[in-house]
Amino acid sequence: MKLEFSEIGQVDDKELKFAVISAFFQGKWIFVKHKKRDTWEIPGGHRELGEDINDTAKRELFEESGAIDFDIRPICDYLCDYSLGENKKSSYGRFFYAEINKLGDLPDSEIGKIELFDKLPENLTYPEIQPYLHNIAIKQMAKNKYLGKQVKVTMDRVLGSKHPSHGFVYPVNYGYIKNTVSGDGEEIDVYVIGEFEPLESYEGYVIAVISRKNDNEDKLVVCKDFNIYNEDQIRALTEFQERFFESEIIMFKNY
Repeated sequence: MKLEFSEIGQVDDKELKFAVISAFFQGKWIFVKHKKRDTWEIPGGHRELGEDINDTAKRELFEESGAIDFDIRPICDYLCDYSLGENKKSSYGRFFYAEINKLGDLPDSEIGKIELFDKLPENLTYPEIQPYLHNIAIKQMAKNKYLGKQVKVTMDRVLGSKHPSHGFVYPVNYGYIKNTVSGDGEEIDVYVIGEFEPLESYEGYVIAVISRKNDNEDKLVVCKDFNIYNEDQIRALTEFQERFFESEIIMFKNY
């Protein structure tokens, strides 16, 4: 089985056969269990005849989770190619991210149970697909929830300290945000820039998200104010560690 991801608009709309929605509620991820299966999956389902794919996502999210108040947005389109397997089929779908404000009763459908998870559950219905989608959703959540927001950082690698395994020295303070979950199941890591002495903790604004394309976790960049550092400067300050990854720096636009 092969997965191929595309930006919205690159796939012909009529080729989109299903919608999958990664949903975040009260700091946790929603996964659902089909009445005929004992495994967990991300909410989603097939597009009905003549239905707008965005309406498919809204309908499926309600039917499979009971969500009645939510903000939802498309992230990407993707191809599930089974042409190398026994089923000999492939199809396109659209992947969405939703932040749920209120859950109602679970409608009478094929879904028998929903549950909230801190991280990806182990017993998955589609283990070849869902980890990829979940990591994409985490990256989207980091951008939506933290970019431009004030956060408190706890340091575990202060400026001037040495990495315990790789030996490099940290030229900036490096820490994490308590009670958060990143793509690796650990707390979200943070580069603190613009401070020039070792710190135990720090409060500042998330001025950028470093989105790693070949890793399952992103990093936040925190500073005391906006518009002090540009993208090139952030890349230079974090190069000591980010040079091992292919990444995109997403800046907060404070204007």
